[in-house]
Amino acid sequence: MTEETRAYGSCLVTIKDNYAIMTFNRPDKLNAFSPDLFEGIQKGFAALKRDKTIRAIIFIGAGDNFSAGGDVALDIDPLKNMSLKEFKEYFEPLVELYMDIYNIDKVTIAAINGFALGAGFEMTLLCDFRIAAETAQLGEFFVRMGLVPEIGMCLLPRIVGPGMARYLCYTGELIDGKEAFRIGLVEKVVPADQLLPESEKLARRLARGPAAVGIIKKAMNQIGGQPLELSTDVGVNYQFAASRTKDHAEAVKSFLEKRKPSFTGF
Repeated sequence: MTEETRAYGSCLVTIKDNYAIMTFNRPDKLNAFSPDLFEGIQKGFAALKRDKTIRAIIFIGAGDNFSAGGDVALDIDPLKNMSLKEFKEYFEPLVELYMDIYNIDKVTIAAINGFALGAGFEMTLLCDFRIAAETAQLGEFFVRMGLVPEIGMCLLPRIVGPGMARYLCYTGELIDGKEAFRIGLVEKVVPADQLLPESEKLARRLARGPAAVGIIKKAMNQIGGQPLELSTDVGVNYQFAASRTKDHAEAVKSFLEKRKPSFTGF
């Protein structure tokens, strides 16, 4: 396996064959999102988005924490002095990044160690899968700062249901990995020393899958909340797109030849 690490400010991107690990690298500040770290995430993610050989991305925090959210001094404190125009301009790049992460046609995995609070928690909600260490502490911390979640009010009810979503958003209460698994917030909870190995295991498995994985993601993002009668036509259109991929042709050919398929993601 080849491995290469690139630095984008306070964000590290490690390339391992057909998947990547994006590490928030401000461990002394609990990986809080400073302007420098945010810019690094933007640039690193843009590079991964362009790279057609990368088919899965793991997000993790350096040291003992995923991310404590926005840096209070550098990111949150300036907000109260902004005009509405300045406020929207300030958040525009964040919204663009959120949408890019949510809609990218690659598999995304949040490997949650320690604190995942506020904007750090929001980042986990954007991912396809969340794997948490038993010692993780997750929470919609915004209310404790007198603020509201940016995307949690939309995505969290879809994941844990409206009642639990309201509880987490209204109270800002922290929950550990086991409780997060119980309520369906994370797909897996593991000992802390197994967090990255388990996340990489899933990334490797899905990165070897057919192009249909990315199509399924796009379809589920589009029709996940719609009534069934409004979803069938969209589903058929995505099925048509999948039937035209090289990976579909390879799957059929390998089945008839009684061998394992070799998928390329195209």
